[in-house]
Amino acid sequence: MAAIDRAYNVADIAAIARRRLPPGLYDFIDRGAEDEVTRRENSESIKRILIRQRVGIDTSMRDITTQIGSVVQSMPIGLAVTGMVGLLHYKGEQAMASAAASAGVPYTLGSGNFAGMAECKEICGDLLWRQLYPCRTEALLQHHLGIARDAGVNNLVITLDSPQTGNREYMLRNGFMPGMLNRNAIREMLSRPGWLMRAIVPYYLHEGGLPEMVDLPDDIRGRFGDRKVPPNPPADDYSWDTIRRIRRDWKGRLVIKGISVPEDAITAADIGCDGVIVSNHGGRSLDGCIPSMSALPGVVDAAGSRLDVMVDGGFTRGSDVLKAIALGAKCVWLGRATTFGLVAAGQAGVERVLEIFRSEISRAMAMMGATSVAELNRDFLQL
Repeated sequence: MAAIDRAYNVADIAAIARRRLPPGLYDFIDRGAEDEVTRRENSESIKRILIRQRVGIDTSMRDITTQIGSVVQSMPIGLAVTGMVGLLHYKGEQAMASAAASAGVPYTLGSGNFAGMAECKEICGDLLWRQLYPCRTEALLQHHLGIARDAGVNNLVITLDSPQTGNREYMLRNGFMPGMLNRNAIREMLSRPGWLMRAIVPYYLHEGGLPEMVDLPDDIRGRFGDRKVPPNPPADDYSWDTIRRIRRDWKGRLVIKGISVPEDAITAADIGCDGVIVSNHGGRSLDGCIPSMSALPGVVDAAGSRLDVMVDGGFTRGSDVLKAIALGAKCVWLGRATTFGLVAAGQAGVERVLEIFRSEISRAMAMMGATSVAELNRDFLQL
């Protein structure tokens, strides 16, 4: 029996990933900024909310599907954007997209992508979402919007919570920083030959080097680490005015990621956005800010029926997901959990994570006394 088949929860899968990755790369996935207060609180605030279990209800027929926009998904979770998955496993983004499509849930392709949007759209269809960070130039923004339109992507996610890069001091220490690998990082990479063979060597064998950063303009397109491929520094001059311009240009659904206060949800709704994702970047940007689950009720109340409210940050169990749905979220986005699955066993590992969540969501919903995601509300919770 493969190790992934003996993984019965996300913690088991994370343990496999920890054994397989260089420690610095594992930290890149798992850790937060500065003192990691928000990283811890994201998880702990979910656990502090308790479920009011109703009994004596026939729950033999359960519906865990949900709908965002016009697209029905098989359960109320999606694969969140995560950075550099193509360096964690060969063709990691394609593996993520294929696992999501197989499970019937959405996948968000990030803007530093090694797999083209058109390729992922073929895999995921309408379940593909596209994420962008604020662009430094209008020309680059319009380029990205054009690529998304041409690929037929309908859901565009703009991440607003990182006008500066989070202060992740452990990355400075362990040397796993773009463009500044130190001796410690090289030593760690050589200590994980299995990861090198699964994640890095295939690119050299099949593509002649590290993967290409695709969907960039021709003059700056190149392989990861090439000097001509510019870094993507935060755009701290980005404002809601830019979102208003995007809203005028973008005819599909527009979602803002990184919302944690009601005032910003109201602004997003007033601009005409279709949804928001309550998020603090997994505790990787501003340490000490409000954990996602604590922020969720206020954002839901402010949004009313004008926005689809979604959430990410710290979700490791199906019962965690149902708590967020009962608070008013339409979907919970998974980042670390599915990335651990990719490291543990490629596409099969991601599929295993989604299978675990599906089983836990269905089981917990039955024991809560609910028969559908749609009927969950705050009456099911002790806040």
